Formats: sequence, structure tokens, C-alpha cells
Amino acid sequence: MNRRTFLITASAASAVFVLRPQELAAQDVEYLQALERAQRDRPSVLTSRARIAPVGEPGTPMVIHGRVFKRDGRTPAPGMCIFAYHTDRTGIYADPSKGPHVWRLRGWALTDSDGRFEFDTIRPAPYPRRATAAHVHVTIEGPGVPRFSAGLQFADDNLVTAADREESARQGTFGAVVPVQLRDGVQHVAVNYRIE
Repeated sequence: MNRRTFLITASAASAVFVLRPQELAAQDVEYLQALERAQRDRPSVLTSRARIAPVGEPGTPMVIHGRVFKRDGRTPAPGMCIFAYHTDRTGIYADPSKGPHVWRLRGWALTDSDGRFEFDTIRPAPYPRRATAAHVHVTIEGPGVPRFSAGLQFADDNLVTAADREESARQGTFGAVVPVQLRDGVQHVAVNYRIE
């Protein structure tokens, strides 16, 4: 699901939060500006394993195991920069006084020779007072690959819509609704992305 589709779906799913087209366009501009600001904060050295939530962040520990493939869906895509962000355990991205699209819990990784990356983090929560499922936003870019948006949702979240579950099932290996496994008190999810 891309950023625009996600915003439209989230807007349609929630009677409390409805955006008119001109507001959606303004929000997209704000989002893109915030994304550029975030990229300027990217660490100069990236590895395939990184952290989104700092050690000691309240919440349920989670590891996101990811893999990126080339367009054929079979060949690993090494050297892809992965930027991910999500809400905290209360469903908030950051202090609202800091303005829109400020992401406190965010991280960057670089896919290894097998296209793999991992993020240590916590499980995000759904937005407060909204019927939007908990999710992780992901952007991927690399040599010869323009930035594109992806994401993931959790199969055990009752707020994930039937439409999102059906679309994920149609995508098969590249579905965005992923099962959650619990190992030694840590939740683990595995997600695959194909370069668009």
C-alpha cells in the first residue's frame, strides 16, 4: 500500500477523520517535506541491523525482519536504504506541539548482500480514538531505485480491514499484513518487499 492509498483508506475508514482532496494534497506536501528533513538526519554509516525505538522505550519489544527483492521478486536487492518509523505504545508519533509529521521513533538500515535488514523496536499502537490499525511506515530507495513507500500491518490486529487482509493475501510473499510470532518475550515479524 503506498502513502496516498494508505491516507485515503485511513480517511475513509474513520468517520472522525475525513480529508477533502485539497487537504490531502497539502498533507502530502507536508509529508514529503518532513521525509526530506528526516533523510538529512540519516546516519552517515548504515548497517543491515538498526534500531527504531531506543533501548528502554516503554512497550512490547519487537524485531522486524525484512528482505528486499528486485523487480523479478526472486533476486535479492543489496544496498537498499530502508527508512522506517512508527507510533509509540500510545499511538503517538511525537509531541503534537512539534508540528505534523515529526517521527520520534525512526530508524535507517541498509540491506545486506541477501537483501536482508532488521530493526529492533517496540510494537506500535493504533492512533488514539481512530479505527486505523497499528502499522509501520517504510520507504525504500537505492542505486537506480527511486524512493517508494511501503509498510506493514500486524495480522493479530483486529483493526486491520478485510480489504487490507485480502490485498495482502493477493500479494502472497509480498503481503503487508504479516503474522506476529512471540519468542522469549519478544514479538517478531517478517516482511518482504519487491522494488517497484
